[in-house]
Amino acid sequence: MPNLQQLCDASVARLQCLQARSRTIQRCKTMVLWALLAGLMWPAETLATSPDFHGNQQMRSEVLRAIPFAELTEASQAKLRPILERPSLYRQMPRQTVECDPDLHVFLIRHPEVIVNIWQLLEVTRVQVQRTGPYTFDAADGSGTRCRVELVYGRPDLHVFYATGYYEGPLFRARMEGDCVIVLRSSYNQENGRSQVTNTLDVFLRMDKVGADLLLKTLHPLMGRTADFNFVETTKFLGQVSMAAEKNGPAMERLAAQLENVDPPLRDLFARHTEIVYQRAILRQHGMARPPATPHQSRVDSVEDRQPVGSVRR
Repeated sequence: MPNLQQLCDASVARLQCLQARSRTIQRCKTMVLWALLAGLMWPAETLATSPDFHGNQQMRSEVLRAIPFAELTEASQAKLRPILERPSLYRQMPRQTVECDPDLHVFLIRHPEVIVNIWQLLEVTRVQVQRTGPYTFDAADGSGTRCRVELVYGRPDLHVFYATGYYEGPLFRARMEGDCVIVLRSSYNQENGRSQVTNTLDVFLRMDKVGADLLLKTLHPLMGRTADFNFVETTKFLGQVSMAAEKNGPAMERLAAQLENVDPPLRDLFARHTEIVYQRAILRQHGMARPPATPHQSRVDSVEDRQPVGSVRR
């Protein structure tokens, strides 16, 4: 698809590199899905047996303090607390900062099917994502892992996902099941007139002891490095989508029209977001400080709006 390659040359190169690395681990992905960035399965690092246990404990406590449990429903708390307080495995990905329009960033985090469909057009993924509700979707990696994911809580600076799923394939004799909590913390700032987003991702995974031990002994050395690499590259891709929209908004709108695996209203909303990113870039070039309104200025798509979404207490 030449127009896509011309639009995202840097993205294609990075994604091809990611694809080459990912081929070596396709058969051994676990059931942890980072819902917000297009269905990659992130492994986790053990707490109880790690030599860095105390450091991990400190990071874990910081994440727990960031979650507004008082705003969650009792049902959501009941799902999250056992995993957060006694995870089988835990990992914090390397903190990443990328230039990205804040509103487009929030949109892509909440609608990973858009990123997945772009990757499908680029032929660099076998991941499938199917939206099942306003805050839920199903995902499969094409290698035996399936997940059901729910956005439990969301505001621009904090997204909490709950996922449950399983791996059933040639790597292990028995089906391996687990559930996890994924916490994405984001901060936004301006650097030389450019919008920057800094993301910190924490994954808490719960499995039965046999499954956790098997995962650690078999996959830990390879999967930890690969998870970090994938997180870095995927975060970069979000910035590249934003940059492409800045440089050529009309082409990105044409790209949106080619997304066949997302609902038409969502496809149109993505096109509208890219149009606004393009308009904002033009205004900056002319020294105009006030950007156009976002498609849903009254909702959480704007970083100025702090009203959370998901299974929150109304």
